[in-house]
Order: sequence, then C-alpha cells, then structure tokens
Amino acid sequence: MKTMRFILISLALALPGAAAHALAAIPWGAPEYSSEFKYLREKGTYNPETWAALMPELQARALFEAGQPAAERAKEINAYYSEAMKKWDSAQLRAYLKKTKAADIKAVRTWLGKEKADTLVSKLTLTRDSMKKAAAGLTDSDALALKPYLLPQAIVELRSAGSAAASLREQAAAKARPGSASSAALDKFTAAGPSALNADSFSRLYDNMNASGKAPVAAGGARYAAVSAPRGGIVYTAPQKKASFAMPEVKAAPAAKAAPAAAQKSTSLTSDAYGITLYTAGSAQPRTFRKGADAAAVIRSLPNGSVTKVILYGHGSPGMQTVGEEVYDADSTAELLKGKMAKGGVVQFAGCNTASIGGPTLNPAVGLSMIARRLLYFSLPYFQDRADGISAEQAKQQWEKGWNADLALDTSLKVKGAVVCGFRTFGLVPGRLPGVTRLLGNQEATTPGYVAAKKACYQDGREVPVP
Repeated sequence: MKTMRFILISLALALPGAAAHALAAIPWGAPEYSSEFKYLREKGTYNPETWAALMPELQARALFEAGQPAAERAKEINAYYSEAMKKWDSAQLRAYLKKTKAADIKAVRTWLGKEKADTLVSKLTLTRDSMKKAAAGLTDSDALALKPYLLPQAIVELRSAGSAAASLREQAAAKARPGSASSAALDKFTAAGPSALNADSFSRLYDNMNASGKAPVAAGGARYAAVSAPRGGIVYTAPQKKASFAMPEVKAAPAAKAAPAAAQKSTSLTSDAYGITLYTAGSAQPRTFRKGADAAAVIRSLPNGSVTKVILYGHGSPGMQTVGEEVYDADSTAELLKGKMAKGGVVQFAGCNTASIGGPTLNPAVGLSMIARRLLYFSLPYFQDRADGISAEQAKQQWEKGWNADLALDTSLKVKGAVVCGFRTFGLVPGRLPGVTRLLGNQEATTPGYVAAKKACYQDGREVPVP
C-alpha cells in the first residue's frame, strides 16, 4: 500500500495537476507513514490542524520529501538511545549529565515512546542525585542502585568522594588558620569554608572540572566530547585532547547601520543590483542593506513581530536565493527572521525560480521558463553525472528532486503566519539592463523595480493571493 502510494506521489510531483486527482487526503499520523509523521512532528513543520488544511498533493509531497530524512533521524535516535543506556564511566557520566537537554528527552519520547524516555530520565535523575550526594558519602543501597547504569570503577570513584571530603574537612579543622598558606589553598576547593564542600568542589579536587559545568575543564585532560547531531540531539565522540591555551576576549561588533541611498549606487554602465530591504511597523521609510550580515544584525535587534515586509533581492534558483555573497534557503531564512515577522507580514524572494512552476498553464512565457528550468537544473546536471560514471537511477534521483523545488512554499512552513512569495519563472528586471541602469541611476539598487515574472505566494504551506 505504501509503495503504491509513493508511486502515485511520484507521478503527482512529476506531472503537476495531471495526477493530483488520484490522491486522497492522508490523515495525520497515518500508521503507514509513522516515521514521516514523527519527523514532521519533531521539526514542528505541521500539527493536526495545519496538516488537515493542506491540499492532498501538498500532503503527498511533504511525506515524500520527509521519507529519507525520517529514516536517517530514526537511525540516529536509536543509536543515541543505545549509547545513552550503556553503563558509563566517570567521564561519560559527567558529559551526559552536563549536555543532555530537555530536547533530547523529547526526541526519544517522540521516536521511541514514553517508556524508553522515562527509563532514560530515571537514569539521569538517579545518577545526578548520586553526584550531589557523593561528597557526603554514598551508602551501600546507593551503590547498588547505580549498578545498572555505571561501570564498577565509576561507582568506586563516586564512593571515594565521601572519604576524600571527610579528609579535607579534618585537614581544614586542624591546619586552617586565618591568612595561612594552607588555608588559602584549601579555600580554592572549599569556597568560603569547609562546610561549603560539595559535589562541585570535590570535582575540582578530583580533576579540576566542575560537575555543574560552571568552570572550564583543565587544559590537556581527555574528555568525551558531546557534539550536536543533525536535526537535533547529541552524540558523544571519543576522548579529545584539550589545548592548553586561554580563549581571548571576544568583543561585540558595533551595530550595523543602513547605508545612505546615495552610497548604494555606482557609476558603472551595468548593474550589480542586490540587497535586503526591510520594512518595520511604525517606520515610514524602509531600511536597505547590501550585506546580509548587516541586515541580520539589525533584524536581531528588532522587537518580535515588528517586521512587516522584507525583500531579498538577488539571483535565485530552485530552493535557493542569493543576496550578494550570502545564500538563503528555507532554513537560513527562517533563522534570519525567527520571531520577527508580523502576522501577515510579507517575505519576498526577488530571484528567479524561487517558487515551483505550478500547475498547467497556457501562458507561453511560463512554458518557456519551465523548459529552460528543466534543461538548466535537471537535464544538463543529469547528463554531466552520467558522463562522470554515475548510474542513471542515482543521477535521476539526485536532480529530479531539486529542479522544481519551491523555496517560497518551504519557507512559509517555517515562518508561521507570514506570506512568503517567490517567482515561478525566470525574471527579467529592465532596470538591470546595460544603459537603462545608468539612465535610471540605480546601478547598485538594493530593491528591485519592475520584475517581469510570474509570482506565487504561500502562507503556512497554502497558496494565497499575491498581496
């Protein structure tokens, strides 16, 4: 059943409009797409309400595109859980307690179920409590409870914490005198006095690393490194040597300012037009930027929900938009605008092919653009791959998926509530033609003028009228 549905999905995507009628609506959480729905739920792309509002062909497309990453994510979560449930040594214990976040537990619950998530939480809770009790001394029953979770040597080291702490207290009582060298040295570990000795101070004594992570790890010590995995979660790698140097102070860069309009033009014959134009609530004039980094700095400083319109102007291709040296896809655009778009605000990708071709049309300009797009973004790369020795099936899979990607639609799913627009076709900007640019005085304009192209707009994954 699932195989047949994927065949129908493939037909629907290959022939927009021709096979869409063959697809029925797919209910949220359908068992045959269990992994795909887990992936979409974890990413926050849809919920039952927004899913039900999608047209069947868009549902089919979303599931089709989620298939491969969902399989990879399922494998990643299973590997993470398997490693997390092994018995830890002392270094792994500290690494997991420090780096495991609520998002990791949520991911395990989503993919593997509540029971396994609760088992992991129980392990983390018990071992964390044991770390806190270590300085006071673990009992036999405490050590017994840790046996399923820690290696024997790790349990011995935790239990030895109580003996070391008691020894330090005895030394403090016998030798500590105001102003003495021994008192100063002891205070390094016991803070204001011996009574302050706890899991953190013992950990400093043991290997100069705070159990709570409030102080830096000693240089040169081997530790398990916890690194972020794709699409969330963490993975623990082999021990790494830490370099013996101090990090220099990093000073914040000064706030970026929009360049005056006059400074954004040149006297060249041809156009080098690109930029970002930003409209905000309560401001009569937009701000324009040539550099994406400058725009990003200003956007980050704005109140949430204050951006009413943003135009990214440059060159586009299926699934991607450039602005000078910056490249934006759905993920990076969503990150740039995170929380800043007003409800119903507009994101305009002013670049060629930043929306899909769409359904059948009698417009000859769209037909020519579709042929050119298919040739440029599928046929030429496909035959180049074949010439390089790649199999026909692999080459087709690589390029068939991308030639008609829809940057505007994909971004609308990530920038909730905003209207996201792109061009279905190649675009012609008369203001960028040689001679015309000089006549109009907009050689390096950051905002496009008239663009001859067919526009498409989406809001939360649904096509909406052009605002």
